[in-house]
Amino acid sequence: MLALAATNAVGVMLFGMLYAMAGARVLSQIAFLACLVVLFALMTGLWVRTEARHRGLAVVRRVGRIVVGLLVVVVVTPAVVLAPLFWLDEQLPREVGLHEARGGVMALVLIALALVVLVNLAGALVAGGLALVGRRPSGRIAA
Repeated sequence: MLALAATNAVGVMLFGMLYAMAGARVLSQIAFLACLVVLFALMTGLWVRTEARHRGLAVVRRVGRIVVGLLVVVVVTPAVVLAPLFWLDEQLPREVGLHEARGGVMALVLIALALVVLVNLAGALVAGGLALVGRRPSGRIAA
């Protein structure tokens, strides 16, 4: 559960940084899309590999670990990112411009979390497909 939560947290950070770089116009649109596809594939592969460590567990326990690992990140990420942002916005004068940046930061958090949820769904589909392929009969006729 903690390993999946850590994997999801890494995904939130990487997707957030990628979108922040694209928003700052550091990347062209084609470079951004290529990075997004590669990062999504890498995060899905990492997620599948992390989840595969618990292959021996019952399906219900595996699903429970996946859900709890995702919920931890979905609940903790906004608290860790947005709570200090709002506190700092109240401490600094309005001329600093942090108040105007809050919307962008909230959008980055939401987009990163949505992409991590998609990574979890894609990873679950891949893990389920691998489990089905692994359980297929070998084609031999038992004598």
